[in-house]
Amino acid sequence: METSSSRRAKKMSNCSDLTLNQDPGVDTASDVDFDGSQMLQGNDIPGNLFVDEDCTNEEYSVTVGAESGASSFPLKITLEAVDDSRLDNIVNGIMEHVNEEDPKAEKNKRPVKNKAKEDWELQVSAAEQRLLEKDIPRTADAFEKFVRSSPNSSFVWIKYMAFLVFLSDIGKARPIAERALRTINSREENEKLNVWVAFINLENEYGNPREEAVTNTFQRALQYCDPKKVHLALLAMYERTGQHKLANDLLEQMSKKFKHSCKAWLRRVKNILKQGKDGIQEIVKRALLCIPHRKHIKFISQSAILEFKCGVPDRGRSMFEGMLLEYPKRTDLWSVYLDQEIRLGDVDLIRALFERATSLCLPARKMKFLFKKYLDYEKSCGDEEKVEYVKVKAMEFVNSSGP
Repeated sequence: METSSSRRAKKMSNCSDLTLNQDPGVDTASDVDFDGSQMLQGNDIPGNLFVDEDCTNEEYSVTVGAESGASSFPLKITLEAVDDSRLDNIVNGIMEHVNEEDPKAEKNKRPVKNKAKEDWELQVSAAEQRLLEKDIPRTADAFEKFVRSSPNSSFVWIKYMAFLVFLSDIGKARPIAERALRTINSREENEKLNVWVAFINLENEYGNPREEAVTNTFQRALQYCDPKKVHLALLAMYERTGQHKLANDLLEQMSKKFKHSCKAWLRRVKNILKQGKDGIQEIVKRALLCIPHRKHIKFISQSAILEFKCGVPDRGRSMFEGMLLEYPKRTDLWSVYLDQEIRLGDVDLIRALFERATSLCLPARKMKFLFKKYLDYEKSCGDEEKVEYVKVKAMEFVNSSGP
């Protein structure tokens, strides 16, 4: 017969993820009444912490993104799962937000002068992660010490919330989220955003009534965070949890509120493709009328990629062909187009496209890139004869281009 202790051990063995962000500030000691008596033994709560959207591909689990003052990337916290599978949904929603805000992409946009600061933040984050992995809190009192020592680390607050969710004490998890929002420094926008995303996901799973609870939290978040980021996070949650009508309504609002945003329109394209609906061409035309001209190539190429991945590949081909007709010397477009065909695996189409690309009259640097890509493909998928053919063709180009 299964004892209560064995059931508890089994309960802790199934792992879920919950992620959040945080910042410095307010007192964290007494907002919630904990007696410290709830305790987990052994390695019940793993200290596995790590963080990862472009809008074109995302897979997620119950997490909240973290880009804390102590880290330049989001943090994913692993927690033993509650029997209630809804905890998995919370984690998935948070991780989706983390993926949306790709820290590497953001980092590349920052001035070089911030490099030293970013490196320092990464070191602090890594040290913080090692500390929690070494000494995992297993009581409310232990978590209180951690949030006092790292008030700006969203990942610690997330761990605390996850602990309470594990204990099925949602009534105490909410005040912890509120404390995190009060405590995190107002300058740490990404940290606060991650906490709001976690809060929204929490209400989506445990709010009563759910829709009203989510809406109230969402409206509050809009007052403190970048509105577009909050909308995208809510959209990701609706899509992940299959609330398609709410997702469609939100996308319609976003198309008007953020009509100049390439990402907002791409999310709408992706949503339509995933639902197998018609009307993509109409949405693309509307988007091109709204977004700035400088973003057109980005939007069309990303829409074409979405067509290859979850729509009709022939429509994607038509979009790439249209762009290459106007910009035949854009090797980045050729490269992306080739990548999509390679992913689908039609050898004849791939080789025909490589032949077109390597027959262009482009500068030597660009042709070298195309020939190298062609050669790499034949080395991985062709035979010696094909490899030798590409080498000969490349040599002919070199000889014809002169000294």
